[in-house]
Amino acid sequence: MKKIIILVLVVALTVGVLPLWHYLKANKATPEEVFNEYVRQFSQQNYEEMFKLISEGDVETYDYTKKSFTEKYHAIFSGIETSSIEVLSKELLYEDDSETYKGLFKVKINTFLGEVSASYQTFFKEEKTKDGKEWKIKWNPSLIFAGMEKGDKVSAQSFLPQRGEILDRNGNPLALDKDVYEMGIIPGKLGESKEAEIIKLSAYFKIPEQRFRQALDQKWVTEDIFVPIAVMPAEFQPESLDEDLPGVYFQTKRIRYYPEKDRAAHLIGYVKQATSEDLKKDADHVYTSGDYIGKSGLEQVYEKQLRGKKGGIIQIKNEKGEQKSILKQVDVINGKNINLTIDAALQSNMYEAMKQDAGAVSAIHPLTGEMLALVSYPSFDPNLMVSGMTAEQWKAYSENPQLPFLNRFSSLYAPGSTFKAITAASGLTAGTTFPEKKREISGLQWRKDNSWGGYFVTRVKEASPVDMVDALSYSDNIYFAQEALEMGAANFEKNASTFGFQEDFQLPIHLKKSQLSNDGIENEVLLADSAYGQGEVLMSIVHLGAAFTPFVNDGNMVMPVLIKEENNKPIDKPVISSEVASTVQKALIQVVERGNGTAHNLKTAKEVLAAKTGTAELKSKKGEDGKENGFVVVFDTKSPSILLTAIVEDVKNRGGSHYVTAKIKPVLDQYLTENE
Repeated sequence: MKKIIILVLVVALTVGVLPLWHYLKANKATPEEVFNEYVRQFSQQNYEEMFKLISEGDVETYDYTKKSFTEKYHAIFSGIETSSIEVLSKELLYEDDSETYKGLFKVKINTFLGEVSASYQTFFKEEKTKDGKEWKIKWNPSLIFAGMEKGDKVSAQSFLPQRGEILDRNGNPLALDKDVYEMGIIPGKLGESKEAEIIKLSAYFKIPEQRFRQALDQKWVTEDIFVPIAVMPAEFQPESLDEDLPGVYFQTKRIRYYPEKDRAAHLIGYVKQATSEDLKKDADHVYTSGDYIGKSGLEQVYEKQLRGKKGGIIQIKNEKGEQKSILKQVDVINGKNINLTIDAALQSNMYEAMKQDAGAVSAIHPLTGEMLALVSYPSFDPNLMVSGMTAEQWKAYSENPQLPFLNRFSSLYAPGSTFKAITAASGLTAGTTFPEKKREISGLQWRKDNSWGGYFVTRVKEASPVDMVDALSYSDNIYFAQEALEMGAANFEKNASTFGFQEDFQLPIHLKKSQLSNDGIENEVLLADSAYGQGEVLMSIVHLGAAFTPFVNDGNMVMPVLIKEENNKPIDKPVISSEVASTVQKALIQVVERGNGTAHNLKTAKEVLAAKTGTAELKSKKGEDGKENGFVVVFDTKSPSILLTAIVEDVKNRGGSHYVTAKIKPVLDQYLTENE
């Protein structure tokens, strides 16, 4: 036996040149040329062209026509979701004794289960034609896959993994797979007047008529087949129907379900069916049409861990359906659960407290950094993202002026007077601020000198003299503006920036980057405004909450964490001295304890609370009438267990920050009672 060198045919692809097969046919193709062309057409899955190269007599022996032959190949290789066939090797051998040619080639087939290696051997025969003799491939079923015989079939089964759950700190599910009912229609049982029944069903289920019509107009629909229309709410039971509805049937369907609904939507996110764009980006061929993929929130961030890995089997079966051989088998790997530090009960209670007002709440354990709640209001029901929204539902969300799709706990806000605690700590660190130092301040307006033009710093309460504790208790803007000017921009920026402005908190949620200024504090007016949390200062409420943890932890800022892991150790960074932290904490306690303190309405017998409130004006220029956002940061000091940060938008003429403290007080009191 000796090897024949394989010829690589190069045919110029110019206008008027015949297709390659016609070229071969016209020039009495050699076995080498036929073999090369057969392998090429197979690797490109051009089964019609491949058919031209094989002996039709052999094909007829196995009861195939050209049509059924190509359909067979298409069915098998599309059934295993072949994305490509790569030729690994090929050679043509000549047997001297029998004067026959034998072609050997190996390929790598990329399927829904990954790579499948296959080896083939071909033999050749000369057949008489009207033009003389032509070399043809001798075909048999083993040229589909080795070992196949007449009547054999290729069977492909996919085993889907169970998607991991997202759980709160107590093991309560925030995202899970759940069996629900899907409502559908059997067209033949709708009755004589199908149009009238559609109108009736549309009104009964509050589903647009168009959805019924589009579903029933699909090409595959027949009179006796179940046609899915809509996934029903998780709590729905068919027995609850109070009318006879001809043609309506229900079947169970497993979907992704979010028990907290809108209360945790911005945090948990949702899944949706993979789009054509998703499939194009899927270089590893993980997804196929109909698969669900995380589209936002933690569902998207932890998609790889949650989804698991598909399993399946590609096998050859005989006519009786018995297994002959396995081409590829992959065990299914279920997705992993994601355990959060979130307290679902606190999350739900805070969301309910925020209702009617746009805003956000974050709660963190001030000693461990564990995030206990992350609330954004208003929100949306992620279950509708999975099952599909009606046009009316989408319109209601998209036209809501409070922007329910906006994630407010990751957005940036001017923190207002809550920032004064950071300014106080910065001044104490710089040695320019002292608790006992008093400033003589008269009136409700102040400016340094005429160089400020018509710009004034204002305050809401007239008092003099004023010390640091006074200024924090009733929130004196003028006091802190003067302290910042004495400190100087360099010291202010240096000390304030240590409170997390340089941090990438590495949370699995998107947080916009906070800032002290756009491009440095380069004038006195900006420095004065920055001292009480306006100017160009912007922070997320997650960052603002973390920035208050040094006042609980002897000057160390605890990094927030969201994923609960065994042996979690708090990560903290020194920001201020323990003496400065203690001094500021004592002052913040007076914000609650003093009768004129801005957070006095939070006072409780359950704990000694420390807090700072604030409002931030939103206007493009001085003197105009703008909106106000209200803030509060509050934590327990005896046995620290929670540090809560809240913002409510547009509190002007509604009580300012007092409106915010009144909203959160019942939930805070309940939490402190339950965690005594």
